[in-house]
Amino acid sequence: MGINKIENNNESNQSYKKGNEGNELLQFFIGVILLGAGLFMLSKRVMVHSSWYVWRVGGFDLSSGTVIIPLIIGIIWYFVNPKSIASKVIITLSVIFIVLSIIMSVRINFVTTSLFDYILILGMAAAGSGLLLKTLFKKRN
Repeated sequence: MGINKIENNNESNQSYKKGNEGNELLQFFIGVILLGAGLFMLSKRVMVHSSWYVWRVGGFDLSSGTVIIPLIIGIIWYFVNPKSIASKVIITLSVIFIVLSIIMSVRINFVTTSLFDYILILGMAAAGSGLLLKTLFKKRN
């Protein structure tokens, strides 16, 4: 009598685990869909602008195109003396400076939207993230 009870419990646990695995897969895909829809709706409400700008350094006005001058000097110096460490440092710093100036010239604005849409967007993204994290970081036996 006791052995039959243990076997029945093992069978019911195995069937529960199989059903739970399917449920986890469903939760994962629902999380992906909710997160994707929320991020898509958020991206439709964001406007990104980029423009050339002028930097004020002391009393001088430098346009954003002047950040290329150190790069050109570094490349010329590198071809004249390929073993020079200073030319490599100038080229590296110039590329970093150019990338930073591009990023700094970008402006991101959130378009006016209703509170309902805003709550819906953030709610979908949060629910999708929660379902994904729940299924991805669940302790396995």
